[in-house]
Amino acid sequence: ALLPGGRPSTDPRAREEVAAAWGVAELPHRYGRDTGQIVEAAARGELQALLVAGVEVADLPDPARARAALAEAGFVVSLELRPGEVTELADVVLPVAAVAEKAGTFLNWEGRVRMFEAALKPDQMTRRLAPTDARVLQMLADAMDVHLGLPDLRTIRAELDRLGAWDGPRATDPLETAGALPRPAAGEAVLAGHRLLLDHG
Repeated sequence: ALLPGGRPSTDPRAREEVAAAWGVAELPHRYGRDTGQIVEAAARGELQALLVAGVEVADLPDPARARAALAEAGFVVSLELRPGEVTELADVVLPVAAVAEKAGTFLNWEGRVRMFEAALKPDQMTRRLAPTDARVLQMLADAMDVHLGLPDLRTIRAELDRLGAWDGPRATDPLETAGALPRPAAGEAVLAGHRLLLDHG
């Protein structure tokens, strides 16, 4: 798992830097649940609520289990641009702006920062501008009396700048080897998109 700036969460110095930036004594020593563990816990009825942002059940390795997880979770909040299976099963759907409608920052898996500006400005929009994911998460946190202190993009970028890039040892690559490449039969093709490429190495 990576912390901001590509810091490995297993490195004590990396954890200290992020804890100091976030104004907490220390970061938790245990990892939280990964996606598969969240789905399993929700499907077993162990989670009171789920917050699903920009993920559809078809994005997950076992869509049927994901549907069961959404059905068994006590309360489901979806942050989404368009209707889908998750929004159909959600108790609350909060609209968020599309990438083209907002400025933001992408952090790749190595912790490199790529900032981007909105391609469509508010005066070019034919509908009311939806809030960014970050703004919605900030509002939800405020409502739960958890103060992130990141009310806008400028503040978020300033925090990333203060943390800076990680100059220590990098996280090691996963030990799993990539699976064999599929061999299409006559008249077939192999389709690849970013989700398949990420999921299957």
